[in-house]
Amino acid sequence: MSAPADPATDLSALAAALDEMAAATDRLILDVDQLGDADLREASLLPDWTRGHVLSHVARNADGMVNLVTWARTGEETPMYAGGREGRAAAIEAGAGRHIGDIRLDLNDSGERLLGAFAGLPTEALAREVVFGSGATAYGWELPSMRTREVEIHHVDLDCGYTPAHWSTAFVHRTLDQLAPQFRTRGECPVAWLAETDSDRTWQTAEDGPTLSGPGSGLLAWLTGRSDGDGLDLDPAGQVPRAPRWG
Repeated sequence: MSAPADPATDLSALAAALDEMAAATDRLILDVDQLGDADLREASLLPDWTRGHVLSHVARNADGMVNLVTWARTGEETPMYAGGREGRAAAIEAGAGRHIGDIRLDLNDSGERLLGAFAGLPTEALAREVVFGSGATAYGWELPSMRTREVEIHHVDLDCGYTPAHWSTAFVHRTLDQLAPQFRTRGECPVAWLAETDSDRTWQTAEDGPTLSGPGSGLLAWLTGRSDGDGLDLDPAGQVPRAPRWG
């Protein structure tokens, strides 16, 4: 069996990741098409944010990702959000109260701009490191999957019928692979191991502590603060604790 291709040089892997990213956006927009103006004013699953806030954030994240793709393409530092975190927050607040048609168009157009930013991306851009607004870093080849993560998780936050159970196994495994080491490094997670009952896969999230087991989608929902642990089991037995804040 041949060795897997290096993602930092594999343009075919980039194309597959972009297809996944576009499909996630399409699923989100299909659900948005079922909403009206009044629905946008209702609470999302995120504290203090309406559905309008969530969707405004997803659109502005796409534009921020365009800046990071530009950075990866050119090598010239291009901040994700020109106004920093304050500018990002102001843009989300300004867009949250729009009519459903405007928000739907914004989601579609910002998603198309992001896809267009990847067109003809040179191979050297895949290995170039960029910096997110949070200070986290990533390589160019990682950007599509990170955008997919943003869309998939916030689709759940919209509270319109799309749940962690809708996440694909590939998405769940990849995202746990990405996030578990971050929690382990931070040293704040009250659970040491996540054990998927759908398979024999495990992820270490702390040096010491109990094991939390259950479906992979449930484990990811818990780790990202989208679940209180309902349907998961702790060993040694006890009440499932809250995961520390992610992001």
